[in-house]
Amino acid sequence: MKKKHISFILILLILLMIVIFYLSAQPAEESTVTSSQFCEITAKLLFRNFVSYESGIQETILEGLVHIVRKTAHFTEYAVMGFLWYLLLRKKHNNIILSIGATAFYAASDELHQRFVAGRSGQISDVLLDACGGCFGVMAGFILLCIIYCCADRNILNWGTWKK
Repeated sequence: MKKKHISFILILLILLMIVIFYLSAQPAEESTVTSSQFCEITAKLLFRNFVSYESGIQETILEGLVHIVRKTAHFTEYAVMGFLWYLLLRKKHNNIILSIGATAFYAASDELHQRFVAGRSGQISDVLLDACGGCFGVMAGFILLCIIYCCADRNILNWGTWKK
């Protein structure tokens, strides 16, 4: 890959880390408001007559959606991170392990960071979910490069070491 492509991937990775850090630095109340607003819009799209439901039913739906949205966001942002790490490290020996390890390490450091934010708590379950997202992203990167390199008729050596 050309140096400008590597630089672009590195910039995307750093930007993603900054966004994750910023979101983790939000106090619990602010984070909850952001998630709730997004979920309210989602609920109105998913349920035709959402505004006509009783307030208790609306709250129950929103609580469930907030949980789903938060966990999906965790998985997705770390899947993207794992994907970017894999693209960045694809020519290194043990690139899969390094990519998953770097993603899991950042997830653990992010959860540790949250322990120092008002109303937030770092949770092992989130680290595991983030690491699973990272594994998914790394595997997606591996499969994508397999497809690209096979279509380009290049040699694939040692299951993931990509050479021209």
